[in-house]
Amino acid sequence: MSKDSAARNSADVAADDHAVILDLLSDALRLLDRDQGSARRRIEQAYGLACRSGRAAPQARGALAAWQARRVEAYVGENLGSCLRIEAAAAVVGLSASYFSRAFKATFGAPFSNYVIQRRIELAKRLLLTTEETIADIALACGLADQSHLTRLFSRSVGSPPNAWRRSMRDAAMDLQAAA
Repeated sequence: MSKDSAARNSADVAADDHAVILDLLSDALRLLDRDQGSARRRIEQAYGLACRSGRAAPQARGALAAWQARRVEAYVGENLGSCLRIEAAAAVVGLSASYFSRAFKATFGAPFSNYVIQRRIELAKRLLLTTEETIADIALACGLADQSHLTRLFSRSVGSPPNAWRRSMRDAAMDLQAAA
C-alpha cells in the first residue's frame, strides 16, 4: 500500500470516527436532561473513539489510572445495594482514602458520594421500568435507607418523583406502541 492510499484510508477512518463521535455527542445532549447515565456513556464512547488514534488517552494529573477507574466502577456496580464507604473503595485500588478522594474527583469529575448516588439513581430507573416492585423495595435494593430517601434523591436528580417518572415512561412507551 502506498503512502498516499494509506493516508487516504487514515483520513476515511478519521472522517468515519468524526461522524460517529458527532452522533454520540448529539445523542448525549438529547439524553442529558432525562437520563444522565446514558448521556455519560455516550460521552465516554465518543471520548474513547476520539482517543483511539493509537495514543493512550491523556490522563489528568493526580487522576486514577485506567485500571483503577475500571476496578472502582466495577466495585461500585457490584455493591450498590449495600453501604459504600470511600475507605473500602480506596482499598480496592490500594490508595489512602484522602488520596483516592482527590484522584476520584480528578478522574470522574465528581466526588465519590455523588457518583454513587448517580449510579443508584440509574439502578432505580432500571428497576422502575423493568419490575413491579414498590418504591420502598427499590430504595432498599439501591442501598438507600427508605422510600423517602429515594424519592428525595430521585426528584433532585431527575426532576420528578419515582412513581410519577415510572408512569410517564410507561405512558410514553404505550404511546410509541400505539403509533407503531
